[in-house]
Amino acid sequence: MSEKFGEKLRNVRTVKRTTLEELAEAIGSSKAYVWQLENKKNAKPSAELLLKISNYFAVSPDFFLDDTKDEPSDSQLEDAFFRKFQKLSANDKRTIERIVAGFDDKDQNSTD
Repeated sequence: MSEKFGEKLRNVRTVKRTTLEELAEAIGSSKAYVWQLENKKNAKPSAELLLKISNYFAVSPDFFLDDTKDEPSDSQLEDAFFRKFQKLSANDKRTIERIVAGFDDKDQNSTD
């Protein structure tokens, strides 16, 4: 596990303005355990919990595991988005595709 895991978790949580309680509830854990993850040296959450945290903050688990990265890269953010996108219903995917197509249309009309 990353030596910076706890520091990264705390930084992401505070940037996203999420309380310990909110994160704990979202990932099905306790406030005390989230606090331990942020403050204990060599915190080792399970793979399942790491995925829940990553999904909640829409970052790739790789970000939390890589000590050389202090901020999630664009590709790590994209990976997290596409993992969430894959879990959506077919109807929700079509809705998002229409929204994105609307942005594309707007961009093309503004450059004409």
